Amino acid sequence: MHTTLLSDPAIPGADEDAGGVLGEVAVVLDGAGVPRRYRAGCHHSVAWFSHTLAAHLLAGAQDPQTPLATALAGAITTVRALHAGECDLEAGGPSATVVAVRRREDRLEHLVLCDSSLLLERRDGGVVRLTDPRVEQVVRSERRAEAIEARRNVPGGFWVARHEPEAAQQAIVGHTPLAELARAHLVSDGVTRAVDLLGITDEEGLVAALATDPCALLNTLRAAERALPEDRRPRKPHDDATVLTLSPTVP
Repeated sequence: MHTTLLSDPAIPGADEDAGGVLGEVAVVLDGAGVPRRYRAGCHHSVAWFSHTLAAHLLAGAQDPQTPLATALAGAITTVRALHAGECDLEAGGPSATVVAVRRREDRLEHLVLCDSSLLLERRDGGVVRLTDPRVEQVVRSERRAEAIEARRNVPGGFWVARHEPEAAQQAIVGHTPLAELARAHLVSDGVTRAVDLLGITDEEGLVAALATDPCALLNTLRAAERALPEDRRPRKPHDDATVLTLSPTVP
């Protein structure tokens, strides 16, 4: 696979997104920048968690016989063990969204957990966006931050990679024939806010920009964030933005 990776942190030197490729596997994780009170049981940073989990997920997904969800559960278990004797994770710890793909024979397998996205650019010109909608559904139904947090990683709420390996089984999984794909883009929600928050493009335009000049897209996105009226600005005016683009080839 031909791959390109671009990450633009909201704050230089403090990128909570993690992306990487190992063999036939590619991942993008977006560390969840929730207020410190919701991860008070852990002294590790969000960036430490997202990057450490990404590394273990890449390693654990190398065996093509291991389902991606099983590899993610194993990576979560391994990272949880690194907290032993140091952190009280029941009092709250860091978390991350996950997008993972693996080329296997004539198909591209995928896993999506929480609100990062996989954008599949089809050879026929179509675009398929895979995003877990549950976190957005919870945010729309709950007004208070405490109420939203109470529905993290519980039945009927939303799921994210944290310290519970069972969250991996809640991920969206599937596969797409390589013969149907031109490119696949793994993106954090700092990229898709160009569509969802800022409205400066649609999904087809986003994919076209990512395929041709992702740097220019990120520059446009940052300018649009700065120009957003104050009453429309989210809690995080700027967000880490990461894209990992794959051009898979048919064996």
